[in-house]
Amino acid sequence: MGDKHSFDSCFEVFLADTEESRRIHYNLRYQVYCEEMGFEDKEQYPQQMEFDEWDRHSEHFLVRHRYSGQWLGALRVVYPYRATFPFEEKCVLDATLTARQYAQSIEISRLCVVKEARRFAPKNGLAHGASAELDSRDAGNVRSFYDYKNQCRSIMWGLYRAALVYSRDHGIKNWFILVTPSLAHCVRREGFEMRQVGGACNHRGQ
Repeated sequence: MGDKHSFDSCFEVFLADTEESRRIHYNLRYQVYCEEMGFEDKEQYPQQMEFDEWDRHSEHFLVRHRYSGQWLGALRVVYPYRATFPFEEKCVLDATLTARQYAQSIEISRLCVVKEARRFAPKNGLAHGASAELDSRDAGNVRSFYDYKNQCRSIMWGLYRAALVYSRDHGIKNWFILVTPSLAHCVRREGFEMRQVGGACNHRGQ
């Protein structure tokens, strides 16, 4: 997943475990999902913080640029609630998850990078509003983002790394991700073992 030390020389990853840091997390999501991508109706979030009922069952991460102090990206890991994950509301699984699988799993969700992050990357580095939940019309931007040779500086991979460390420390064995085929391909290229566990669904694209 790239050069850890190179990433850490430019960016910091934080667990958003205070009221203030969670407000920052929700506001970054608002910028990407409401204002930049138009996935969510910003009229539903007059305080400019995008959140839902699953945030009560989640841990939240943030990325900050070390030198400017600007918050650039966010991600949440969601625990199951009442034996279900958010992605199960959108698609049908091939097989019912066991109690053990629920206990050892999380869902990766709300991965986003604000457009201002482009100022901290070389030309053609970071796609506009890069997100794990891009629809099919943005597939070209996804490929452009992941083809960037200096991936060690990628904010997205820094967030994934933070989730990986968190999972290791908390006994998490599996991740679930509702993801486009193109982004799944890119994640596999970074060494993650991925398999499809349910049929395709239409949610901001396939």
